Amino acid sequence: MTAAPSGVAVLNVPLVGQAGSRSRLETPAAVLDLDIFERNLAMMAQTCGQAGIAFRPHAKSHKCAEIARRQVASGAVGICCAKPGELMALFDAGIRDLMLTAPVASAVKIDLLARACAAGARISVVVDRPDLVMAYAEAASRHRTRFDVMIDLDTGLNRSGVAGANDAVDLARHAAQQAGLRYVGVQAYQGRVQHIDGFEARRGANAEANRVLAELLAALRRAALVPGVVSGGGTGSHLLDAQAGLLTEVQPGSYVFMDEAYNSVDIHGKGGPGFGPALRIAVTVVGHSSRGFAIVDGGSKSFALDGPAPHVLLGQDVVGRVEWCGDEFGRILPGAGLDALPIGTVVECTVPHCDPTINLHDFLHVASGDRLVALWPVEARGRAD
Repeated sequence: MTAAPSGVAVLNVPLVGQAGSRSRLETPAAVLDLDIFERNLAMMAQTCGQAGIAFRPHAKSHKCAEIARRQVASGAVGICCAKPGELMALFDAGIRDLMLTAPVASAVKIDLLARACAAGARISVVVDRPDLVMAYAEAASRHRTRFDVMIDLDTGLNRSGVAGANDAVDLARHAAQQAGLRYVGVQAYQGRVQHIDGFEARRGANAEANRVLAELLAALRRAALVPGVVSGGGTGSHLLDAQAGLLTEVQPGSYVFMDEAYNSVDIHGKGGPGFGPALRIAVTVVGHSSRGFAIVDGGSKSFALDGPAPHVLLGQDVVGRVEWCGDEFGRILPGAGLDALPIGTVVECTVPHCDPTINLHDFLHVASGDRLVALWPVEARGRAD
């Protein structure tokens, strides 16, 4: 069942399908440029297809079931989630092949995941310790179902996962021995690699992570615990991971939206990110400051601020940058030679960091050309549990 529009989306329902409606949105509103989004989907699918590597996109970036469905339709083998609550929200919205990419410590949440498996989900989980293996095994047995299990390997992120070869082998063997669990492979994610701007510098950092991964994979092979799936990587490293040949699937997230944090990253070695800025936040000029700056109705409650300042677009033209002046407001620093925009002008802004920005919005306002064409609920918005 599709969620009924709420908040500002209710005010924008009458605009769906109308010519020129994109520039008349009630704001602040999260806008998805459908044309850029579809190009981003196709580019990832084409890159991975040509390289012969599978991709399992990460929903932590979008939290939206409709986007997950479109990713699967573009060739994705399934969807990753960061937290159990995020996974359950997408499962309730009809997504069935889901991977939880982080360990948990809650028996209640593990039981919820097992119930979802029993109700038709295919859930892969990562484990980093023996007691978590047993918790998943016991929950699977209790609900007469099964989890696919992946061993979490630490290749330099120092967040979760086992770093030693013996620990990896012992944990994989332990998982393989449990009824209700199926040992399917390993996860190795090196998040620090993703935002290294230079292509060759990023390749070098990725190679060091892969050196550690290769040693751990060799130990598993010697123990007759060959992983069928080796999952990891992200938007910034997916091409390098395909070229390295160790991962069997990558977990890109930000590529569907992109943001200012990725804008300086030479993802494909061609001088830029390649993927386009599909996620925007529409805001309205609501006044002018005493110094003449246009003041807009979007601040830290509409944008995550952990990234470079957004560009401001009026139609296709960049007209300035946003500088924050409160939870509710921002000021536009206009481009050279440009005047302050009139009160009532609706502009769209790129986002500093897409993942936490989308977590502030209940609906995506999907636009193509100058029209609002759809409203998509962000089902897992706020699900940091």
